[in-house]
Amino acid sequence: MTETATQESRPIRRRGRGKRAGKPSPPLFGLVRGAARGLSLAAPALAAILLERVFLTPRRYRMPEREKVWMAGAEVWRIPFDAGRLIPLYAWGEGPVVLLVHGFAGRGSQMGAFIAPLRAQGYRVVTFDAPAHGAADGRQSSVPEAAEALVRVAAHLGPLAAVIAHSAGAAACSVALARGMDCGKVVYIAPNEDLGGFLGRAAGFLGMTDRVAKKTRARIEVRYGVGFEALRGAALAAEQSIPALIVHDREDEMIHFEDGARIARAWPGAEMIETRGLGHARILRDDGVVEAAARFIGPAGAPA
Repeated sequence: MTETATQESRPIRRRGRGKRAGKPSPPLFGLVRGAARGLSLAAPALAAILLERVFLTPRRYRMPEREKVWMAGAEVWRIPFDAGRLIPLYAWGEGPVVLLVHGFAGRGSQMGAFIAPLRAQGYRVVTFDAPAHGAADGRQSSVPEAAEALVRVAAHLGPLAAVIAHSAGAAACSVALARGMDCGKVVYIAPNEDLGGFLGRAAGFLGMTDRVAKKTRARIEVRYGVGFEALRGAALAAEQSIPALIVHDREDEMIHFEDGARIARAWPGAEMIETRGLGHARILRDDGVVEAAARFIGPAGAPA
C-alpha cells in the first residue's frame, strides 16, 4: 500500500480484477436492449413504468461462504419499519456502536470484513438488511426508503460512534444525517452522489431514451415524495461537520469515481482514499481498505 500525505486523496493500489474492458455483451441481452429501445420510442410512458420497476427492484444474491463465516455468532432481532415490514438487525460484541450499511442489491453480510477489526477496537458492530434486501420484507426500495430505515435503526440503537456505508447506503446515510441522525464519524465506500445521473446511465445501458429516464425520475419522485436534487450527495456533504473518510476505486464501473470525489471535495475536512483494481464490490473486503477504515474510526474511547 502506498499513501501520500495530501488531504484530498491517499491511494491504495491493488492488482486484480477491475473492469473487464471489451467484454462482449451476450446476444440475448442485445435482443432485450433492442426491445427496450423500441418500447422507449413507441410507448415512452409504458417504458417508464418498466424502468421504474427495474430501478427499484433489488436483486437478491445468494450469500457466499465467506459471508456465512462473518455472520456466525451474530445476535439477530427485528424491528418494525412500517405496518407490514420488519428490518432484521445483526450484532456482535459490546461497546459503542459502529453501524455497517450496505448498498442497493446488497445485504448486511456484505459488510462483514469490518466486523473483527472493529470488535478488536472495542466496538459493538451492528448491520441490518434494508427493506427489500437480504432477509428483510418487501420487493422494491429506494434511497429515500433506505434513509428512513437507517433513521429508524439508528434511533433504536442510540448514538452511533461511526457508520461505514457502501454505495447507495452512503447516499442514504447522508440523507439520514440531514434528518438529525446522531453519528460521530462516517466512512463512505464507493458512494453514490447523483441518483439522477445513475438512473440516466441505467436507462442508457438498457437501451432506453433520455425521455424515458426523465419520465421514470418524475414517477419515482412522486412515489417517494422527494426530488432527486434533494438527495445530491455533495449538497448534503457541505452541511456536515463530523469527520468523514471517502474511499473509491478509479475503476468502479457501477458508481463512478467522480461521485466519491465530489462528496470529498464538498465535505468540510474530509479525507479521501483512491484505490485501483478493486471495482465496486471487492473493495469491501480488501485488507487495505478495511484497515484504513478501522484506523480512521480509531479505538473505542479514544479522543475524536
